[in-house]
Amino acid sequence: MLAYVLTFGRLALAGAFAACVAAAGAGVIAPPWAAVLVALAVAVELTDFFDGIAARRAGKASRLGGLLDPLCDSLARLTMYFSAALAGWVTVGVPLMMVGRDLVVAYVRTVRAHVGGPTSARRSGKTKAIVQGLGIIALVLLASTEANWAPAGRWVVAGSVLAITLLSMIDYLRAGWGSVADLYRMDISPRREA
Repeated sequence: MLAYVLTFGRLALAGAFAACVAAAGAGVIAPPWAAVLVALAVAVELTDFFDGIAARRAGKASRLGGLLDPLCDSLARLTMYFSAALAGWVTVGVPLMMVGRDLVVAYVRTVRAHVGGPTSARRSGKTKAIVQGLGIIALVLLASTEANWAPAGRWVVAGSVLAITLLSMIDYLRAGWGSVADLYRMDISPRREA
């Protein structure tokens, strides 16, 4: 039960993050807002880390939890990045790339499940999660400073998140390509016999 609370709690925390971004307003945000936003972003990442641990310790790890966890991860991070994009902290291309990657990974996992292949997260997916989590914190901190280098810093963060997200998508596609071929062969084999 605690694992599910943590998993779904991630969505509530991301919603609070988006509401706080809207309340903080455009331009440079005040330090109290930055502190609240960093705390919320860290809490989102901690729930992602601890929900699996809680499920395993309670002996309640389940297939449903394994499906809900990446869904809530995606929805939470997309909520935070789209709110950051609306605030002008990052280009909207970042969350759009994240959506594209998450859709591709979901379909790859679906195909792999159909052919009996593994659907668990790959190392690139875990790396992507870390970079995206650190990226949103960096964007908040950059939004709280008037330093001349802050705009360049935002571009570096955006580029890093885009690059690792794209690389993760390519990694999942490469890993799942054999399963796509297997599914295709499964689909056409009955036709040959008919």
